[in-house]
Amino acid sequence: MTGTEILIPFAQGVARQAAALESTCERAQAWLDTLDITALRGGTLLFAGIGASYAVLAAPVHELRAAGLRALRSNGDDMPDGTPPLADWYLGVSQSGRSPEVVRVLEQQRPGRRLALVNQADSPLAAVSADTLWLGTLIDSGMSSVALLATSVCLGLLTDALIGRDCNAGWRQLPAQLDAVRHTARAAVDRFAQQAGHTGCIDFVGGGTSLSAAEQGALLLREGPKMAAMGMGTRHYLHGMTDAVGHGTAHVLIGGEREILLAKQLVPFGVPILLVTDQAVSLPGTETVQLPVLPPLQRLALEILVMDLLAIALGRVVDRDIDAGVVARLDTKISGVVS
Repeated sequence: MTGTEILIPFAQGVARQAAALESTCERAQAWLDTLDITALRGGTLLFAGIGASYAVLAAPVHELRAAGLRALRSNGDDMPDGTPPLADWYLGVSQSGRSPEVVRVLEQQRPGRRLALVNQADSPLAAVSADTLWLGTLIDSGMSSVALLATSVCLGLLTDALIGRDCNAGWRQLPAQLDAVRHTARAAVDRFAQQAGHTGCIDFVGGGTSLSAAEQGALLLREGPKMAAMGMGTRHYLHGMTDAVGHGTAHVLIGGEREILLAKQLVPFGVPILLVTDQAVSLPGTETVQLPVLPPLQRLALEILVMDLLAIALGRVVDRDIDAGVVARLDTKISGVVS
């Protein structure tokens, strides 16, 4: 496993996402064939990631719990030194493989129970892992696009294997679905961006597995167009957070019936609303992106794509370089590589 990190513009990475998925599915399936899925299924699995990696972990954890399996997620910052073992298996997720919080989480587990998912093979995270799924050093953007979507797909395939369901045919069709949504979603996303570009804060709200898209959407807007945004689950948002509506807010709602109901509640306030759903609905005062009906973790890939498109559109509206950082990352990566 070798490779050197090459960075491309975010928009270019988004355009390359679909093309990378065929090799991603092949690598993930080959890796899954080497794992003792029965042993993993019988224990508690803790997923560790930070930033965008933490966001995409919400969906597989939700699905595994819904299937009766024990799963947790951590960003590492919630596991201080001295934390006792919380799970039987730890899976560290980091595209760079150099996030110190994730490496530290794995180091707290027994060596033989450490798994990792990385894009950069020669990395500290891969070095401390007993078994690593390597994405193949996909060419990616600084604000991850190609590798993050590939990571989400790999996590989906792992989740399917743990639950014991065969969705491989659907995963193989996902590149075509991504290409289709990239074209059909753009008009609604662009119209919403024109309305929301100069609001005070954009709230991202997602139900169930769509929490991953909500958290990632907020992160993308803060890191890319440098806009105030927050992301959370629908039920949490309903307990008080909604009361700021109308005071310089815009809203991105991702999910199904409850998110549609929330959109109906917000319309009378005259605020910008983008609804991302797989249900056929048309609400006055709401821009809607209708996704195809897919299993939740496959749909998540399309939801993440819509969040990517929104970050690009808002960057144009507010005239900010979404590939330029602002605050220096002083200690968010472990320097160097491991050979």
